[in-house]
Amino acid sequence: MTVVSAVVFGTGWRPGLPGGAELLRECAARGWTVVLTGPGMAGVPALTVAEPGAEPVRAALALVDGAPSHAVAVAGSVREVLAARRAGVPCLALEAGGEAGPELRAAGAAEVHHDAVALLRVLDDSLLARPRAFGPEGAATGAARNG
Repeated sequence: MTVVSAVVFGTGWRPGLPGGAELLRECAARGWTVVLTGPGMAGVPALTVAEPGAEPVRAALALVDGAPSHAVAVAGSVREVLAARRAGVPCLALEAGGEAGPELRAAGAAEVHHDAVALLRVLDDSLLARPRAFGPEGAATGAARNG
């Protein structure tokens, strides 16, 4: 299961980051359940949490009866990394969401990639391809990868 920040990939009719829709489509093609933590972009295969409130990652997990140890969050801000950490979900972050790698790592991102295009290039070696590598408690302790 992949929990994705809708802010990173765009909401409604606003475009997301370059490569965002392609990343979501690739995750879906691999059979991964994708849940956006807010209204998603039209035409991408994902469930959406309509009212995520203060705990968007927990709301996404609840939507699909998901376990934190079988999920990965994709965040675009320190706030989103911290939400994943509170929910016990390993997290990777994209700098193109507006915040720099050191801040995202300090908040607990296990990996930081420049943007969705960079993440797509290393998808098979990323945390998305191995969510249980860190488990719910180790989300902030894994070695960071730069994409």
